Amino acid sequence: MSGKLAIMAGLAVVFGATSYYAGNQYLDSQAKARLNEIESNQASIEVAQVVVATDELRFGDTLAADKLKLVSWPKEAMPEGAFTSVEEAIGEGQRKVLKAIAKNEPLMEIKLSGEDGRAGLSGIIAEGMRAVTIPVDTVKGVGGFVQPGDRVDIVFSQRDRRSGQQTAKIIMEKVKVLTVDQEADNVGSPKVAKTVTLETDAEGAQRLALAAEVGRLSLLLRGVGDEASIGKSVVSFGTAENPGEENADGAPDADTGKQDGGFLSFLNEEKKSQTIRVVRGDQVREATVPVLKQIEKQKIQ
Repeated sequence: MSGKLAIMAGLAVVFGATSYYAGNQYLDSQAKARLNEIESNQASIEVAQVVVATDELRFGDTLAADKLKLVSWPKEAMPEGAFTSVEEAIGEGQRKVLKAIAKNEPLMEIKLSGEDGRAGLSGIIAEGMRAVTIPVDTVKGVGGFVQPGDRVDIVFSQRDRRSGQQTAKIIMEKVKVLTVDQEADNVGSPKVAKTVTLETDAEGAQRLALAAEVGRLSLLLRGVGDEASIGKSVVSFGTAENPGEENADGAPDADTGKQDGGFLSFLNEEKKSQTIRVVRGDQVREATVPVLKQIEKQKIQ
């Protein structure tokens, strides 16, 4: 009986060893086949060398060899305008950064100046457009939250000297911000700005220059991808009799706050009185008299 048990135990050991060996052989063959497949696929992908930044580069930085390196890149996915050698990217050593470049991002010609090293605004202004710098109201606008590359609407506001009425009008829409103060990239947190440089056509630049002289400019920040037009309507507030009158909640009074399509529409409102100034020598006298329409109404009544 003990002999049969020994034979059965021996057979079990033999079968177990055989199964273990066969399993290992099968797994090895599968692994080798997979490895060969991967190597075959890698061999079929053509790669090239492309220049990338070793660290973050900002507007105005001068390119140098210690800020760049070469990495392998699939030829089929090579970015247009990329450089294939550090020497080509640096040029004569005067090339500067026009737009922020992230770490390990490929360098492209569109983000760099020419070899003359000019890194001013002229390098980032679109063809046919102009750059104009304006002061912005950081309290009433969003001058503290605008970054280069944002799109804004521009509000012009002023107080009419004759009526005492305040008016505000959107004079331009979807204007691109080039710089905030003197920074032309959007790296870092937004900051309070005193001036903003905008990209517009020649007519728009003239309009902004004039508006900055005679009134106050504020910015309305647009959301990303917002291309809707909101029109150039006018909002007026206050009258000659009650300039600046507001409701208790701070909103314009229903009789004085309005929206109209004409920039000087408030001049068409019917006035109850007119101020006349009389100058005699060095003496100036003012008198308030009812307007003709009011006198006619009183006669009819």
